Amino acid sequence: MKIIYKNPIVICLTGLFFMLMFIASCKKEVEGQGMPIITRVRTLVKPGVAQPTALDSTVTSGDVGVTYVIEGENLKSTNKVEFNGTAAYLNTALFSDHSIVVMIPATASWINQTGKLTLTNASGTVSFDFSIKQPPPVITDLSQFAGNAGDELTITGLRFDQVSSVKFGTIEAQVVSSTSTALKVTVPNGALGAVSVTTPGGTGTGPYVSYDGTAVPILLPFGFRHLFYDDQITAGYDFNFGGASGDINNTEVVKRGRYSVKLTYTGNYAGYAVGSNDPVDLNDKTYVKFSIYGTTGTEGKVVKIGLNDFDNRQVSIVLHAGKWTTYVVPLERFQNASQPGKPTSLSWIGFQELSGNAPETIFLDDIGVY
Repeated sequence: MKIIYKNPIVICLTGLFFMLMFIASCKKEVEGQGMPIITRVRTLVKPGVAQPTALDSTVTSGDVGVTYVIEGENLKSTNKVEFNGTAAYLNTALFSDHSIVVMIPATASWINQTGKLTLTNASGTVSFDFSIKQPPPVITDLSQFAGNAGDELTITGLRFDQVSSVKFGTIEAQVVSSTSTALKVTVPNGALGAVSVTTPGGTGTGPYVSYDGTAVPILLPFGFRHLFYDDQITAGYDFNFGGASGDINNTEVVKRGRYSVKLTYTGNYAGYAVGSNDPVDLNDKTYVKFSIYGTTGTEGKVVKIGLNDFDNRQVSIVLHAGKWTTYVVPLERFQNASQPGKPTSLSWIGFQELSGNAPETIFLDDIGVY
């Protein structure tokens, strides 16, 4: 008969080992349970940089569309996160018991907000002081892109709440009335340049437009440095037509003022030009700017804008039917192999039908350079 000697130390250590394993196993099973606790909200990456850069900074407010880290306890089983009552999308792969990663939804409101972040798991809900910052304003359109001091125009866009300033270039304008999406302002003396709107969310400029739907949108400035046509052809200037007929005192469809140019292309590839043989110095100019109203059947059709002639310095723009569209084209785009570089002078601006869509009618207004 064998006698087995049992070492009490070995037995105790073995028991302790299994006890610790049991406790660890139980801890894993209950991870994320219990009332949630939020200790702080921090940034995940540095905002406003092209290359994401890690940033760990405690914040008490955030921007819509930006991702943040919520830290605390019992967070792994989170099933709902709301910012001012708006639920955020949850990706549980980014959850741990001590932190979760969420993005503030674009629809979260900063107006009449509760200033609370709420987080819910199976055991309950906790709230935390956290507000939504007002996003910067966005300008989408102006009712007119030129005018005289004292004219009243409308700026349309988004997030104009609590507007504190509207400027034309560097000159302050008077705000007549305001809503979240529209501002009525009075054009100030010397108004020229980019229009900007300032609110608690920041400053926005605009609008930005693409002259052909594919070119990168360009900031559309207010005013002209030299006019070829507004309510009439500039004194000393002339106009001519080739395969087209025109009325330079048209009153049917007008962008601004009393008159516009009604241009009917009677033949394919017909043209119209306005200008003089006394050239304008372009060294301090940046853009060609004009407005066109496309009639029925012109949507998507193409008109060639030519400087001085129709053969070398030219850019094609795309028409839009049933509305006025203001175009801005950089002077540096008007070049080719035979005439490289930005033009230094301008005598004529021409508009040539390029889709073979004649007969076709368009209206022109506010033609010039900025």
